[in-house]
Amino acid sequence: MIPVRSPALQTFLTRAKAVIGQGSVVDGPVRVAADRMFTALNEPSPEGEPVEAARLPVCDHLPVALARARGAPGSIGALANAFAAMAPRLCWKTRPGAEAHGEAFSHGHANAIITGPDEGLEIRPDVRIGVSMMAPQKRYPDHHHPPEEIYIVLSDGEWWQADGAWHAPGIGGLVYNPPDILHAMRSADTPLLALWFLWTGPASA
Repeated sequence: MIPVRSPALQTFLTRAKAVIGQGSVVDGPVRVAADRMFTALNEPSPEGEPVEAARLPVCDHLPVALARARGAPGSIGALANAFAAMAPRLCWKTRPGAEAHGEAFSHGHANAIITGPDEGLEIRPDVRIGVSMMAPQKRYPDHHHPPEEIYIVLSDGEWWQADGAWHAPGIGGLVYNPPDILHAMRSADTPLLALWFLWTGPASA
């Protein structure tokens, strides 16, 4: 049986590819990572069952977090609208171990997986796509992971990497994290919303 991908998910992936392809920081590593992921995503996965949607209270911030991106012209507005159409199907959860970072963070953030090896709207071993949501005045804990990562920023917010300074990519901006680099993000007076893309397939030669 030929795998079938939902039209909403396909539209989201098409819009995300366009935003990354037009990004001002699409240099060598970003382009290589994006090409590898979106080449794999050309083929829908036959695995998995429909996910059971779930919301957390912090998701009440989602309309505000998306508002400016949805009103933006061109590819970022198209992506934000595609995400908004798909969002009701997502299963939002807190980060594992969130309690160790305090009640304010635990109740003030949520993540959802869109595609991934073990959960999401499409179960696949090679590309993990997710979204992070934070209420105003929250800081995501410093963390690192073996896969390299590309963020698409859908709201105001700041990002930090290794020993660098905090910076604000702006709505539609991209952030690239090389493998295993320590990084974090934080919201200011408005909620933060960002998509992230990680390669979880075989390491490149």
